[in-house]
Amino acid sequence: MSRRAESPAAELDPIEDDLMVDMEGAELIPPRVDLRHKARERRRRSGQSDPVAVAEETLKMLEGSFAQWIVEESDLLVETWHAAEARGYEAELREDLFRCAHDIKGQAATLGYPFAGLVAASLCRLVDENYAADDMRHELIRQHVFAVRAIVNENARAETNALARKLVDSLDDVTTFYLDNAA
Repeated sequence: MSRRAESPAAELDPIEDDLMVDMEGAELIPPRVDLRHKARERRRRSGQSDPVAVAEETLKMLEGSFAQWIVEESDLLVETWHAAEARGYEAELREDLFRCAHDIKGQAATLGYPFAGLVAASLCRLVDENYAADDMRHELIRQHVFAVRAIVNENARAETNALARKLVDSLDDVTTFYLDNAA
């Protein structure tokens, strides 16, 4: 028997009441300890600024340096890829390549380059998952590196950029297919 049926609706907090949905067979498990009384809404004093607004303003001020950051990171990715190609993807260079891609993956969306981050995430999978050297994997790595570079060069920042979206989706599909079928 559901606990919801045991508790009269009048005892529910208005917030919880709004969240209640008729779910056949669902069981509502109330928390053992109600911690709402321990949390207080922190009121700002007169003249005190909103910390979220301050953070957003700071990000806006830094936005100009985001473009420079992504260019430097993509340059480093290309340099690392060239070194890996020249030296046969030895373990240390694969690790460096992974780290470059991982840095882009982790910060690109926050800094306004979501597609570069998605391509970098796919590249991380290629370099990291069951790495086995073969021409197809190396070609896919090359395509990922150049895709990041193209996205940065074309300043494909908007999530509505159809060409960038198609590029990201295609690379991810091919990477998934490759990794699923790699021996």
